[in-house]
Amino acid sequence: MVMVTHHVEEIAPGFTHVLMIRQGQVLAAGPIELELTSRNLSKCFGLPLVVESRGERWTAHGLPLS
Repeated sequence: MVMVTHHVEEIAPGFTHVLMIRQGQVLAAGPIELELTSRNLSKCFGLPLVVESRGERWTAHGLPLS
């Protein structure tokens, strides 16, 4: 199954891999627990973001801008 989303909260338990694309270029691809990181998601969206895993669910939130 392939799921396309801009919201990590929508990633259902059971998904094992992620493919992150920015401007038509692959930024990250591989096992979700290795590639769905704050660094990769921040590069993908061009914003400072924090990614967290709680159980089998993912969340992301922005950092305050200085």
